[in-house]
Amino acid sequence: MPPPAVSLPEPAALATPIISAGSPAVARRCPGLTPARGWFLFAIGSLVLAGLLSLMLVVGRLPFLAWLFTDPLFFKRALVVHVDLAIVVWFQAGTLAFLGLALGPRLPRGVTAAAFTLAGAGVAGLLVGALMPGALPVLSNYVPVIDHPVFFGGLVCWFAGAGLFFACALVTTARTDAKALTPAVVVALRAAAAANVLAILTFLGAWRTTPDAVPAAYYELLFWGGGHVLQAGNVATMIALWLHLLHRWTGRAVLAPAVVTALMAALVVPQIVMPLLAFEGTTGTIYFSMATHLMRWTLFPVVLVVLGAAVAHVGRSPARPDWRDFRFAGLAGSAALTLLGFILGAMIRGSSTLVPGHYHCAIGAVTIALMTAAYDFCTAVAPADSVPVPPRRARLQLLLFGGGQAVFGLGFALAGAYGLGRKQYGAEQHVRTLGEYLGLSVMGLGGLVAVAGGIFFLAVMLRHLAAWRHRAAPAPLSTP
Repeated sequence: MPPPAVSLPEPAALATPIISAGSPAVARRCPGLTPARGWFLFAIGSLVLAGLLSLMLVVGRLPFLAWLFTDPLFFKRALVVHVDLAIVVWFQAGTLAFLGLALGPRLPRGVTAAAFTLAGAGVAGLLVGALMPGALPVLSNYVPVIDHPVFFGGLVCWFAGAGLFFACALVTTARTDAKALTPAVVVALRAAAAANVLAILTFLGAWRTTPDAVPAAYYELLFWGGGHVLQAGNVATMIALWLHLLHRWTGRAVLAPAVVTALMAALVVPQIVMPLLAFEGTTGTIYFSMATHLMRWTLFPVVLVVLGAAVAHVGRSPARPDWRDFRFAGLAGSAALTLLGFILGAMIRGSSTLVPGHYHCAIGAVTIALMTAAYDFCTAVAPADSVPVPPRRARLQLLLFGGGQAVFGLGFALAGAYGLGRKQYGAEQHVRTLGEYLGLSVMGLGGLVAVAGGIFFLAVMLRHLAAWRHRAAPAPLSTP
């Protein structure tokens, strides 16, 4: 049988009376779990909402149902909220949850409370702003928006809350009693925090220097540079989770902290130029070209080095790893989607559906890494008498989501190879060739499978979240 999601010790302390997981007694016995749990709730909540919207978006792309949807703005509003929840909130909140697990006991409570308050107001603003009459959706790259003060205020509040926690994490020492995260993993998580802070500073600089223009041009300039830096932060998070999962799967650390520090420096330090360029002005050619070059030449070398080290690590493992372990399914799926995203990205020659095919594989790789690590995370902060997720169920969910996301991206790529334009929905699409029909149909099939995998994941997570309030205090996570 595969090993359980985590190994729980069986000390006499597990015989303590059952108390509410949200009570002060639990907070005293388990310092630092409140920040981790809080950000995890944000992450899962955003994914619930984004998942509901994604099904609507997939249906709207199917060519034989396009006649049912004659208002393209309906899909574009749904797309804006879906992307901001599934890309910005989910990725940042997931990173913050693991930072909270590593640093929680040493974080000032006032900072944590302020960050949660701002983040909560931010998510509410995103949702309420989308319902404002006459609000115009703007499908700017990386951070699409709805051109309304309430929505934009929500976006500002979210970045302010997340940014405050990221900045605090950079100057807070890691907990010494945490066996769940190795020093190398913490180094990569801090790199992700640094990249997110740089992205927010880039947004701020762009806001100060971008001239007023039509909404589409204004928001494209505003989010272009910082959006590219966010991708560096997402890659740093993915690498941190790869290192964590490999350690949990094989029982041995993959890379020394010094090596990870060098790799993360190569990934994140070059991004410092982006806020400097943004404060100089966003209308210059160098602002656009530098962001593209940084993403092109800093991400894949670091990722390939880590993947090579991971393969060598598994090959040198003295004990044969259990290939049925759900961690292997998640790692393999994340790595495969990453490489597929690189290949599709290299094929892009214009504004076609090859672009969403590329980035859906890229973001799918980060998402499946977060999903896989979430199973360990849930048990790490769960009550001691809760039941871990059955490994077979976790493996099935990860295979469903990863396989569906790969087919989804390949369908987009196939349609794009025949010239189908991106950011078109319903009756707005002009599907002319058999290749475009075939590509969109493949995309729809993969999207439905990925959505099923996502719903499966959310069902498991919501069941575990419900148990937090009704069972005993959590036990510390042990090493494999």
